[in-house]
Amino acid sequence: MTFRDRTEAGRALGDALAPVLAPPFVVGAIPRGGVTVALPLVERFRAPLALVYASKLTAPAAPEFAFGALDEDGRAHVDTGSVALLGLSPEDVERVKEQVSGEIGRRMAVYGAPPLRAHLPGPGVVLVDDGLATGLTMRVALAYARRHGARDVTVAVPCASAPAAQECERVADRFVSLVVDPAFQAVGQYYLDFASVRDDEVLVMLARAATLSTA
Repeated sequence: MTFRDRTEAGRALGDALAPVLAPPFVVGAIPRGGVTVALPLVERFRAPLALVYASKLTAPAAPEFAFGALDEDGRAHVDTGSVALLGLSPEDVERVKEQVSGEIGRRMAVYGAPPLRAHLPGPGVVLVDDGLATGLTMRVALAYARRHGARDVTVAVPCASAPAAQECERVADRFVSLVVDPAFQAVGQYYLDFASVRDDEVLVMLARAATLSTA
């Protein structure tokens, strides 16, 4: 399955989620691409949109390969096997954490949107991204949602690698992915248009979502 763009993927995801979601719930999007996928869900279900400030950790030598992920609380999950494969020292890992923490802080300042924890504890959470390769960022996001008191956690994505899907099925209350591919290589291969999402586009989507939520 190939999606025209993230918006089309979000609409298809809404069709798959409609029979299984029980309100109240919050749609938690991982910026930036996850916000575009999440907006059609907010439009369909009139649920609040919150940002999940989590980001992958990558080494300069392999910028597309995540060896871990970090959330806004400073909590990280690091895959030791990937760290060893990349030949990273503890100092290298800490340096990347500091850089990613700075970027998370920048996004929080630019977007000005309350983080997911502002809606918790209480409702269920639907965590959304544009796809899962390693699934490390989603794993950190899921732990964050549970730590802050989500009633239950649904992970919803248009596409996922088989290992990431297996892990999400294990740790989430519900996992919905329109594509689970054992031959998964990159999220972008499932989209005809996978252009980077800009900060100003995120701000427009946040403003749109604020007019839709009835919760």
